[in-house]
Amino acid sequence: MSSILGESPGEYASSWISLNRSHGHWTSETFGDYLRIHASKRPTQLAVVDNGETISWADLLNEVERISAGLAELGIGHGDAVAVQLVNSIELAVSILAIWELGAIYQPLNPVYRKAECTALIGAVEPEAVIASNKTEEFDHPGLLDEVIADLDISPHKVIVGSNRTNWTSFQDLNGPTPKFSRDSLDPAIFGTTSGTTGTPKIYIHIQATQIFEAKILSEGLELGSEDVMLAAAPITHRGALMVGLMTSLISGSRLVMGDGRNITALAEIIEQQNVTSFMGIPTIVSDLLHHHQNVDFDATSLRVVIASGAPVTDDLLKRFQVQWPNAVVATGYGLSETGWCTYLRIGDPVEKIYTSGRLAPATKIEIRDPQGTVLQPREIGEVHIKGPMTCAGYLDNETATRQALDDNGWFASGDLAYLDDDGYIVPVGRSKHTIIRGGLNIYAEEIEMMLQEHPAIKEVAVVAYPDNRMGERACACVSLQPGQTFDLHDLRAFFGALDTARYTWPERVEILDALPRNPIGKIDRLSIAKLI
Repeated sequence: MSSILGESPGEYASSWISLNRSHGHWTSETFGDYLRIHASKRPTQLAVVDNGETISWADLLNEVERISAGLAELGIGHGDAVAVQLVNSIELAVSILAIWELGAIYQPLNPVYRKAECTALIGAVEPEAVIASNKTEEFDHPGLLDEVIADLDISPHKVIVGSNRTNWTSFQDLNGPTPKFSRDSLDPAIFGTTSGTTGTPKIYIHIQATQIFEAKILSEGLELGSEDVMLAAAPITHRGALMVGLMTSLISGSRLVMGDGRNITALAEIIEQQNVTSFMGIPTIVSDLLHHHQNVDFDATSLRVVIASGAPVTDDLLKRFQVQWPNAVVATGYGLSETGWCTYLRIGDPVEKIYTSGRLAPATKIEIRDPQGTVLQPREIGEVHIKGPMTCAGYLDNETATRQALDDNGWFASGDLAYLDDDGYIVPVGRSKHTIIRGGLNIYAEEIEMMLQEHPAIKEVAVVAYPDNRMGERACACVSLQPGQTFDLHDLRAFFGALDTARYTWPERVEILDALPRNPIGKIDRLSIAKLI
């Protein structure tokens, strides 16, 4: 085939669609179809639990239909994007499903994003509507989005969860006649972002078909069923948590309990009180829960499988897990938002493989290649290239980025370094992209460097990772200064505070160097810098 992509952003070539449909990877089913199956088979069983609030499968369907009708009444329809900045909640689950009911596209906005990130992401997509909440006093998300929308000079409909607000439509009051839905599993469903959240972010495009295939294979491999209770510990505005959370619950019929990974005490109480059988957590959350379990000894015997992903999993964490939660299986995995969980450990895999990131997902291929493109043998380290039915449809309005990542034959260049062992299990060893993973959240070094370069005291800057036992990695800003200038961590915090960027992206160390090391061709030598700090 000449290309897996169609002529417009978010489309696949007919040959790629035919291939995946003929093999049964992509079907005509939508997540709304699965919701209706559960609402019919188990109408009174709980579908979602959120801080004491509950909703059954039948009521979840009713709410999704009400909100989708209300959004349609506002003029939201097929192909329109809706940006959503909500914490884990029933309203977030309803919003996502209601958007898909209309054949519209969900744009997730992490609740920790601030003005810089929201301006870039909303500006890149220009959604027809935004949904935010003022139910908590922790942060004024509607106020933030008001500022962003005014600065961008756009006019999306604004929907608010909680008390009414001027110029916002109440989520609770949304309603309207049932519209004529145009649901198609091949339509774009998610406008997500990786590789940059400010400046000119890259917006990847997923369709429902890729996500449903992934949710099916994960549910099968992890043996998830209607008797399971899934805890959403990480924000489901993150695609991985959305997948191993709402999406797998819709496929398997398991109950979804909303949690907040920042509150370990509350997560422990949820596990004990709700008899949670499974959750996905970044290693930081899993580690914090294990520490809490040592000190408080909450009842974790209901746990059956824990998916630890989103950042490197250390040997120490795995050993502690096996000692403290011997009845639970820890399942690691590897993948990108653009490619899905292309490898993962299954129930019943050999125990010694716990130190890998699992084996290939069904219908997925991986090649480890050297810089010249040669496919390497087992145990040889190279860049991971991925091909399969979970691959995204490229990047929105960014042909250059799409072609850099995705070749005509459907191979996606991950930018990650790894090797395959003799049995085909993958072992990640690093990243060729300049990405720092802090507690499961990506910090894009070059993006932070571009901002710091504007500071008048700084001559040159490189942002590199340094190890941290709890967060995995943190960011350090290594700078050389203009003559007669000073710069320290206080100055850095004041600078980023004025820019109004998300706090987790701020470097947490500053190192002053006389000059930044460079390699023989004149580029900044990040490896040498990392050895200096």
